[in-house]
Amino acid sequence: MTDHIARPDRVGSLIRRLGKDRIGAVLLILMGVGIAVMALTYRMGTATRMGPGYMPFFYGVLMVLVGVAIAVTARPGEGTARDAVPFNWRAWLGILGGLVAFAVIAVYGGLVPATFVAVFVSALASKANSLRDAALLAAALAVAAVLVFSYGLKLQLAPFAWG
Repeated sequence: MTDHIARPDRVGSLIRRLGKDRIGAVLLILMGVGIAVMALTYRMGTATRMGPGYMPFFYGVLMVLVGVAIAVTARPGEGTARDAVPFNWRAWLGILGGLVAFAVIAVYGGLVPATFVAVFVSALASKANSLRDAALLAAALAVAAVLVFSYGLKLQLAPFAWG
């Protein structure tokens, strides 16, 4: 009755046999294929007049290619479950916090404050970054975001918005 359910010992055996790098590569390939297939339901357009499906399709293809490269270059015996690092909550919460901060602040504060806060919070997810390093990185990327997105691409998100 429970033979169809993967038992922890079977999962551990699979991870040891394939290695976590190859399992990650397979997941990356599957996600890339899913993204590329879903992108095909949108209009593709051309390289000069891209449709809404153009970039997601090519990002999906890129994910597949990176997954294949990881799978091919993964060495047997490396990346097994024994090598796994404990889950890093600080990093996950910092990255997710940065994304949420950008989404909220971009609406009410504009591109510059949203980029600064998102990069600052995400940079603090690493123990290697100090407050000073995170602030300098955030300031540099906020300036780069204005140059690229506001002036270069004419993005409709104002650099500063109050309210």
